[in-house]
Amino acid sequence: MKKKRLPRGVKFWLAVIFLSVMASAFIVSAANDAFALVKMGGSYEITVDEDDSLIDVAKKLKKSGMIRYPLTFAAYNHFRFGDKLTAGDYTVNGGMSYDEMRRSISPKKNAREQIRLTIPEGYTTDAIIDIFVKNGIGTKEKFAEVINGYDFDYDFVRAIPEREGRTYRLDGYLFPDTYFFYKDSSEVEAISKLLRNFDGKFGAKMRDDALSSGISCDDAVILASIIEKEAFFKEDMPKISSVFHNRLAGSRKYLESDATVRYFLAVSGENAATFTAEQMQIVNPYNTYRSEGLPPGAICNAGADALYAAIYPEKTDFLYFVCDKSGNAVYSRTYGEHLAATKKIRGQ
Repeated sequence: MKKKRLPRGVKFWLAVIFLSVMASAFIVSAANDAFALVKMGGSYEITVDEDDSLIDVAKKLKKSGMIRYPLTFAAYNHFRFGDKLTAGDYTVNGGMSYDEMRRSISPKKNAREQIRLTIPEGYTTDAIIDIFVKNGIGTKEKFAEVINGYDFDYDFVRAIPEREGRTYRLDGYLFPDTYFFYKDSSEVEAISKLLRNFDGKFGAKMRDDALSSGISCDDAVILASIIEKEAFFKEDMPKISSVFHNRLAGSRKYLESDATVRYFLAVSGENAATFTAEQMQIVNPYNTYRSEGLPPGAICNAGADALYAAIYPEKTDFLYFVCDKSGNAVYSRTYGEHLAATKKIRGQ
């Protein structure tokens, strides 16, 4: 028995009804998004960068959960307010309409003046403090006090172990990036922003993966700082990381990193550009030629690539590496191979 087919006219109207229902649902949802008919909770600090477009800002708001429809937000604001944006840090909350959000990310009269600061990857904590102080934010003494003693509300800060000889408690956690700061920011506000960025970039999954691989979050941060200073190119970081992981896993756990020697010499006020064989024998917890395992703290504040490499090293059996004059790393499995590679490079 043949099934009866619906007449074409019925199919057409069913399709119209279905599309109308779907369109109505979207309109209701978009209207709620635009006019905040159903209020959401939570707030979000958004950074508007110099070259951000409306759609860039909309994507950031979408990612934070503040809006649902970035294209609708961008189109609405384009026709309502135009495309002009002013770089800076702003705070929005989920209960705001599109109008209120756009006004919140616009500079206000008598607003606190903001400055744009870049903290490069591989800077020491002292160098970062100098950036703030030279730009009128805080004092060296107060920054040192805050970095070493303030009770920041982050699990990873509370988990930092007390290691004898560590230079600063938060060494390695002051995440390098470009930021906007209020010119009258306190030392606590400035450091909080760097820690908040670290928390976002070095998230819970990465910290859990570090623990699963047998190293703590602090170990990963310290190792990342050495990788940051040893690698000329980010492409080399996972392989350089593997060298250090292989050494730590061996019976003789000396990292023998030149970068750690330069660090403790610089901290001691000595010339760190070059060092002698005698200086390599100085007993210092940061001298990885004399002390086994990791040093007591990070030797710089590493970027995202080095942090990632510290937790996810390339799988190799290399135990040595040396860089040529162009910064290209040559890896070796044995000390004999390493000596030959070093001799060849120095003969360039």
